[in-house]
Amino acid sequence: MRPFTSFRPAKNSILFGIVFISALLLPAAAAFADFIAPQSGGGTPNAEAIRSLYLWIFGLGCVVFFGVGGLLIWTVLKYRSSKGAVAVRVHGNNRLEIGWTVGAALLLVLISVITFLKLDQIKNPPNSSASGLSTPKNVAVASGPAKPSLPPNGRSLNIDVNGQQYLWRYTYADTDTNNLNNVFSYEQMVVPTDTTVSLSIRALDVQHSWWIPELGGKFDAVPGYTNYTWFKISEPGVYKGQCAELCGRNHASMIASVKAVSPDQFELWYAGQKAAILAAEKEGAAARNKLIAKDAAALKAAPKSEPPAAAAPVAAADGKKIFVAGVPATGALSCGSCHTLGAAGTKAAVGPNLDVVLKGQSAAMIKASTLYPNKVISKGYAANIMPANYGTSLTKAQLDALVQYIDEAVNGK
Repeated sequence: MRPFTSFRPAKNSILFGIVFISALLLPAAAAFADFIAPQSGGGTPNAEAIRSLYLWIFGLGCVVFFGVGGLLIWTVLKYRSSKGAVAVRVHGNNRLEIGWTVGAALLLVLISVITFLKLDQIKNPPNSSASGLSTPKNVAVASGPAKPSLPPNGRSLNIDVNGQQYLWRYTYADTDTNNLNNVFSYEQMVVPTDTTVSLSIRALDVQHSWWIPELGGKFDAVPGYTNYTWFKISEPGVYKGQCAELCGRNHASMIASVKAVSPDQFELWYAGQKAAILAAEKEGAAARNKLIAKDAAALKAAPKSEPPAAAAPVAAADGKKIFVAGVPATGALSCGSCHTLGAAGTKAAVGPNLDVVLKGQSAAMIKASTLYPNKVISKGYAANIMPANYGTSLTKAQLDALVQYIDEAVNGK
């Protein structure tokens, strides 16, 4: 055993050890890439960039960790001393200390350069390929602090991803401003290959998190806020994911998947969905008209329990007050707490936008949808959300004033 007298390891030996360990680690990192790195599939560029950036930093981290650890172990073994030896004060090695300081700084610079080069590929989507969808829809740029990243030509297939307890709803953009007739699907999103797909991610109720691991990073779906991401799949297949944010007791069942098909197959699927929606709207309109006619006939045939009111008509301002504030004394909730109505200045989104869904509807239809909300349900909204007690919590005069106000506000009478 030699006493510990100085710390002057041979530079060539240290350099050889670091290079040797690095040579062993880099193939090992590649071999276990699927085990240690984020998933990537379908050839989407952003997921590939995330994966390669992770592997670069992981490999460099392994070189540092095992290089320093190996050097430390080698030093301890080479310069160990026997029990009872007298320690000798040594100055150290200035060149070595300068070397590891400069080396660490250069390593940070290298990581920064690689990261910024990859971030551009992760954030900014490319144009759709020539073999992709021939007419992808334009993205509607929303207002707010977050903005979607568009391809250089400004065109992509825009899909609205809406998290709801406990499923995902996908609404496809089209050329009109009425979102109620858009093609939509639940749980599985269908997209064309070789086409840049931009996602507008939001939530209806609580916070969710959209994540298809093979297609890129995860993005939170937050009520009242919109996040944006994108992908471009080159290989057909089904890519699976799940909500990545605890959102309630059925969080584990909130699955998601993306099915990539050829552009021709996507066009056929889209046309079929559009035709089915139009047919359902026609059937729904016929059913609504039948119910309205039935209710009108029943009201006409009912015995008159009170003479016609001879007093002055209820002012529209009273109807507006009921719409905005409700009638707390009788349990009639404010309509404006759930609906958007431009004339009333309300912007709630729990229920449908009345300026859109009631445009062109008759006063009888507005009254029927108020009294029997579960018989007239707008697309994308569930039953039993709107209270069904307006027929009992409002007097006849209050109900007529509310219907009159909504009719005038929507139809401009």
